[in-house]
Amino acid sequence: MKKILKTRYTAISALLALTMTFGSTAAFAADTTTGTSTGTSSSTSTSSSTSTSLNSGLSSSGFVRTTFSDVQANTWYTKPITKLAALGIIEGFERNEFRPDNKVTQQDAIIMAIRMMGLESEVKKTDFTLPVTADQYARPYIALAIDKGLLLPSEEVDSGSAQSKTAWGSREATREWVTKIVIRAIGKESEAKQVSMIPSSFKDAKDFSSWALGYINEAYVLKIVNGIDDYSFGPKDSVTRAQMATFLSRGDNYLTTRSNRVMIGYAAEISDRKITVINDKGQTADYAISSDTVVFNGKNDSKVTMSDIKQTYEVYVVGSQGTAYYIEITSDEEHMDVSEGTLTDIFLEQMAVAFTQNGSKKYMELSPTVSVTDKDGKGLSIGSIPVGSVIQLKKSKIVKNAKVSQIVVKEVPINKKAEGTITSPKDDSGKMAFTDSTGKSESFAISSRIAIYNPDGSFGDFNKLRTGDVVGYEIVNNEVASVTIRKAADYTTSVQGTLKSVSSDKTNMLINKAGNALGAYYIADNAVVAIEGLSTAGLYDLEEGDIVSLELLNDKVVKVTVTNRTVNSILFATILINDADSKTLMIQQDNGTVGAYKMTDTTAIRLNEATIPFDNGFYTMFTKGKRVNMRATKDKITSIQLANDLEGTITQLNTSAIPNEMTVRVASGQNISFKLNSGAGFDVWGKGSSATIADVKVGDLVKVTLNYTQDLISQIQVKKTGLYKVLFKNSTDHQLSVKDENGALSTITIPSGTKIVKTGQATSAFEDIALDEYVRISFNGSVLDSVTLQNTVRGKVTAINTAASTVTVQDYYLGLQVIPVGQNFTIKQNGLITSPALTNLKINDRIEIIKDGTEKPLINIATGAKRVVASFDYILNQLNLKSTAAGDKTVYNFFAKAYLHKGTATVTANAFVENDEVFVYVLDDKIVEIEQ
Repeated sequence: MKKILKTRYTAISALLALTMTFGSTAAFAADTTTGTSTGTSSSTSTSSSTSTSLNSGLSSSGFVRTTFSDVQANTWYTKPITKLAALGIIEGFERNEFRPDNKVTQQDAIIMAIRMMGLESEVKKTDFTLPVTADQYARPYIALAIDKGLLLPSEEVDSGSAQSKTAWGSREATREWVTKIVIRAIGKESEAKQVSMIPSSFKDAKDFSSWALGYINEAYVLKIVNGIDDYSFGPKDSVTRAQMATFLSRGDNYLTTRSNRVMIGYAAEISDRKITVINDKGQTADYAISSDTVVFNGKNDSKVTMSDIKQTYEVYVVGSQGTAYYIEITSDEEHMDVSEGTLTDIFLEQMAVAFTQNGSKKYMELSPTVSVTDKDGKGLSIGSIPVGSVIQLKKSKIVKNAKVSQIVVKEVPINKKAEGTITSPKDDSGKMAFTDSTGKSESFAISSRIAIYNPDGSFGDFNKLRTGDVVGYEIVNNEVASVTIRKAADYTTSVQGTLKSVSSDKTNMLINKAGNALGAYYIADNAVVAIEGLSTAGLYDLEEGDIVSLELLNDKVVKVTVTNRTVNSILFATILINDADSKTLMIQQDNGTVGAYKMTDTTAIRLNEATIPFDNGFYTMFTKGKRVNMRATKDKITSIQLANDLEGTITQLNTSAIPNEMTVRVASGQNISFKLNSGAGFDVWGKGSSATIADVKVGDLVKVTLNYTQDLISQIQVKKTGLYKVLFKNSTDHQLSVKDENGALSTITIPSGTKIVKTGQATSAFEDIALDEYVRISFNGSVLDSVTLQNTVRGKVTAINTAASTVTVQDYYLGLQVIPVGQNFTIKQNGLITSPALTNLKINDRIEIIKDGTEKPLINIATGAKRVVASFDYILNQLNLKSTAAGDKTVYNFFAKAYLHKGTATVTANAFVENDEVFVYVLDDKIVEIEQ
């Protein structure tokens, strides 16, 4: 008993605390009349009219009334009044009125409670001697109530209140008194006693009668009663007819003995004319559906239609003479066995289907009333389901030996021919994925007999299909039956071997591969040659016997890397001997190492950026004691020049020494130290000739120029390359307003004649620079050296391959792009760097990919959100969005090449109007895409 009391105490305390916390909410509405307090009423029922309203509720014709002229369809009391009217507990007045605001008398409340308990048949129509005064029609009900313990005569005495002068039966029933009657009617008297000592948190608990606390506490726990608008219970307030209907309707949920009109169970069969209900005991009842049938959803007490009732939903039905007048969905959980598979045959005469499931063939019988819908609930005929469709078959768990009563066609077989791009030749689920010509993504199982065709019509190899291939494809019964390659995607491979020869026209090469197999390869235009130590290597620098690694793009050599030899860069070495007879040069390196090297006919001799012939002039210029920069392979000199200048990175800078000293690390890794001429000049971008040594710092990339005697630095030029985003362009003055990678703003003038480079374009000009795009600008001191227009990919992520370090993007304007990002890349979102891992990207992310100032891939992720359009400003070309609870920004400018679309159709910004719901994607505080 103590445990029970403790549990109920906890429940009541929590519920009352919640009431006090949230104050006036919709939860209280069921206890109040609309627009009035519970203590007022527009009219009061007389004894005669009440007698009229409380007769059997069922006419001689069997008709049950469930609607009233003064009860609207969507009030808080619509459902309880409808339910109690169907049960015959209450009835209306003349002119089909219910009069929800009328007050309920005590004798009428007893009659309603007796009827709710299903005791109407026990009422004895004889005279009784009662301890209370009541109208004649109510006396038998009151006598039965006393007999059943619903009323205790000792409690029903004159209280000395204003109502004590009124006959007991005609007194208005109060909220606390009705609460007591309802708790007794549902058999919860003992539970009420258990909680009768628990304090109430209602503000007016001090006004409760001494006997009322336990009943109110228990009724509150059972959610039969709530409070009123000011955190009070209103114990002495009169109860209206609408409130009484609500109390009894809620109390009905706890009855153990019900009216013979009620059937609680599961919907076994449903149509617009009939419902069959089966209860937990296996008993069934059939009900006709008429125009007077009313259906409610118990979750929110809303009025719904028969179509909202699904097979095996739990329902509460009130019926009479085979017709359902009131139906309530008490649970929308389906109790169905569900099977899914691919349809192989339909046997209409036998009402059966055959389907395959996990490779096994199965048969199931169909109910004569089986319903067929598509996945969206649209009705279909059973004979229209194509073989090959993916179907879901449902049969009731409630009905014994049930047959399939519902078929949902989840996917019909697709048969079509289409054009598009392969996004995955075979994904993790074993399907082939495409982006079709409209931009729609789709994937299909791969037929075991798939045919692959090359562009020339010959048979191709499935294993050579690649992401990015532009193809035509045919789908037969949801499977890819054939793929015809229209344009193969670029693909790279590599091969290693020993160089045998390069053709004289440098268009092909021959190598010995592993196992002594010969490999012949075409050489692509502008192929790159990499030899360690030789930054300007070309095809002419290759030698027979070189061990090479070839990078092939679409089977053509695009890069040759020599792996068995290096070209040593020897910087600032001193000539010891220059012997013309043996063509030998002996030098001493800056670290003291001495070595002898051979001049050859192919040695490049450079003077002031020009190449001069190898003749006797070489020996007059390159004399003992001169400093030289040279490159050599083994003991052969490939190029040599006087060391008048060199490039490298400052590693040390000593401004306290006199003269100042500087150490420069050159590309070979060698550190060379110099003293600065007292009149040394400095050239730094943004400073010009006014630059001083204070504008030079450790880490700067510099070009240093030496004096004639090669012992002092006479000029230092700081070299800089940066990535900039173009914000504004002044074509008249050739000026760009830009933002660098750190967000700093500046204006840069592009002089006429500046080298402007755009990949894939022979010549470029200032006019090719576009707003919101990126440029790489290189400076040699105060001189702007070159502008390179960056290739930027912007669009939707369609695939991520972490193993190959590639990201596939459906570019807004370039189509599908497969971007290799390697292992050294940066990801930014909202301007902040995230951890450099492709797992930070998701399919359908909107991104842009560029290369930063160090040639490292930079991935910017756009911020996406669902927003509502407020307006479009034609003058400012801005989109105004409605504010959100989070206080998000509401006014946005557009990217110069923003992708604005409704479905797959591109639109202009003014196509979006007020109240349009859109997905907005923002990069760098500008809209890059709007999707509706």
